[in-house]
Amino acid sequence: MENTQATTAEPKRETRRVILNLDRCIGCSSCRVACVRTHQENLNLTQAKAEDVAAFPGHCRHCERPACEAACPKDAIVKGPDGIVKRYPFRCIGCLSCAIACPFGAIQPSLLRNVTTKCDLCYQRLEKGQEPACVTTCVSGALTFEVPEDVIEGNLWGARTKAKPGSRRW
Repeated sequence: MENTQATTAEPKRETRRVILNLDRCIGCSSCRVACVRTHQENLNLTQAKAEDVAAFPGHCRHCERPACEAACPKDAIVKGPDGIVKRYPFRCIGCLSCAIACPFGAIQPSLLRNVTTKCDLCYQRLEKGQEPACVTTCVSGALTFEVPEDVIEGNLWGARTKAKPGSRRW
């Protein structure tokens, strides 16, 4: 007997991310200032250094399977159905397990309190239909808010799809 039930596949939700084009970044730190202003002086966007030659935003990648979420013993970091990896500061005990587990170094300990901070994609702004503050403030257009697969497949904004000789992956 043939199965007459129609199966409807739920469309895959494409999650947008902050994408950095290193060719356009001028190191002005406007993204850092926007982050601080938006999060009321709770800095969520760190600045990583590449061999003391270039500075670039070291923001959270909101991974498919976040190592920071798995490492947190108090469920202070949770990936929501929207794909955003959020941090709940009142659950955080400051053990730094998440910071150690993050392969991108995107989670930083707070100097004021014994907790960590990380990029939350300005989810309050997203709920209002706005882009993250760092993206809207970037004066050089180095930060965009895109679906990563679209950037790679379409080579949007002329981004390098292969590393330059001598560069290291972080």
